[in-house]
Amino acid sequence: MGRHYGLGRDTIEDATRLNIDDLRTWGCLHEGFCRKYIKLMRGEEETGSLNFEVHIKDPRSYIKFDYKLDGKPVAYEHEIELFPCHFGGYRFYFRCRHCSRRVTALYLSGGYYACRHCQRLAYEVSQRHRSPFERGYRAMTLKDRAERLKKHGHPRKANKLYRRAYILDDYGLLEDI
Repeated sequence: MGRHYGLGRDTIEDATRLNIDDLRTWGCLHEGFCRKYIKLMRGEEETGSLNFEVHIKDPRSYIKFDYKLDGKPVAYEHEIELFPCHFGGYRFYFRCRHCSRRVTALYLSGGYYACRHCQRLAYEVSQRHRSPFERGYRAMTLKDRAERLKKHGHPRKANKLYRRAYILDDYGLLEDI
């Protein structure tokens, strides 16, 4: 049985994100050096600040983070990979320093930026299916399909669906109908 809604991993929607498109918007994806200072916001509330430098050069391109965490200075780098496109130009990706995945966004969680896999972040939608209401709705849908199959002469398939529906039905919703 899965977790109930609201329990489990932190979500991407709650984490602060730095995206390749953000760097493009701020004009940092050109050859050379770019330094930025940004305020980290959650809604109207300022949660912190971040200094970073973007170096786009021929042998090695990277983004260097520099900020304070609990009063201690933190500094580290993520590679930026320039991937050549078929009709010219480049597509930019971060290379996660922890797992070496090629990603387009880095997330701040636990005090450092990394990809969503290393941060163990999940999409909010992927956890929503675990709610009791969703399970009850799914059980009722399976029961309706089973009844249609039984009516049209498929008793084995109908019995399998009935069984799956009653396994999903934790709260006895199907017994009341």
